[in-house]
Amino acid sequence: MPSPSTDTLERLQEAFRTIMRTMGTQLAEPVSGLTGPQFYILHQLEQKEKCTVGELAESMGVKPSAITAMVDRLDKHGFVARDRDDEDRRVVYISLRDSGKKILQVAKQNRREQLNKMFSHLSEDELQHFVSIFEKLAMAAVIEASE
Repeated sequence: MPSPSTDTLERLQEAFRTIMRTMGTQLAEPVSGLTGPQFYILHQLEQKEKCTVGELAESMGVKPSAITAMVDRLDKHGFVARDRDDEDRRVVYISLRDSGKKILQVAKQNRREQLNKMFSHLSEDELQHFVSIFEKLAMAAVIEASE
């Protein structure tokens, strides 16, 4: 498969920059006071029910100390709970509290509304084509990251 031209890549970069500049904050902070990484942690906890700090750090590709600071803020707001493992007291699990579930649902709804506004400018066929291409790029990114 031929490589894309420099002009095409520059157009793509400029379009991406424009989208991120205009929509990035709304997508990254779907609820006031909730950062993108915090949203991701809440989302991970919803998917897995409970995780250790190490598991969250691995899924985000960051150091556990960075996760600990974010979890501290989420805990301070009452969005997450910390529970020690019954068998190994050194292991601490992080899980969602009801307030964390509620804020996550609000954040997801806000993101859907923002994406719906943006993608309402495409026909259904264009959107389906875009999603297919984006999924293909996501798979390529995973393959490239694992090599």
